Amino acid sequence: MINCYVGVDLHRNNFTYCMRSGNGAKEEIGKRSIKDLNGFASLLGQHTALAVEATGNTLMFCTELKNKVGRLVIVNPTQFKVISQSTKKTDKHDAKILAEFLEKNLLPEVRMKDDLQAKIASLTQTREKLVQLRTVLKNKVNNLLEKASRSA
Repeated sequence: MINCYVGVDLHRNNFTYCMRSGNGAKEEIGKRSIKDLNGFASLLGQHTALAVEATGNTLMFCTELKNKVGRLVIVNPTQFKVISQSTKKTDKHDAKILAEFLEKNLLPEVRMKDDLQAKIASLTQTREKLVQLRTVLKNKVNNLLEKASRSA
C-alpha cells in the first residue's frame, strides 16, 4: 500500500524532492546530485509513489528508480499547467506541488518508452534532421549555381 508520495523537480545535474506521508503531516524537502541516485533510492520503497516531470534526462532517472518504488508517474508538463503558470517558481515549490497532486492522483501521466522504442525514436529523429540538412544543402548549392549561371 502506498503511504509516501514523492515529487521530484529534475534538472541536469541535481534534483529537488519533496516527500509527503501521513496526509502531509510529515514533509521532507531536500536536494541531491544526480550522481547520488543510489543514496536517494535507499529512502524509497514499494510503499512509495514518485512523480517527476518529463524532461531531457527523465529516462535515465526513471530507469534507475523504477524498481525501487511502488508507483512511478511521469508527468506531462504541457498538460500540468499548475507548475508552469505558478507565480512562486522555485524547485522546492514545484516538488511540493508534484507530491501533493500525486497524493490526490491528479497528475496527467505520460507513458515512458522502453529501451527499444527509445532507440527507434532516436534513430527516426536523427534521420529527420539529416533529411532536413540535406534539403538545406541542396537549396544552397542550387542557389549558388543559379547565381553563377546568371552572371556568366
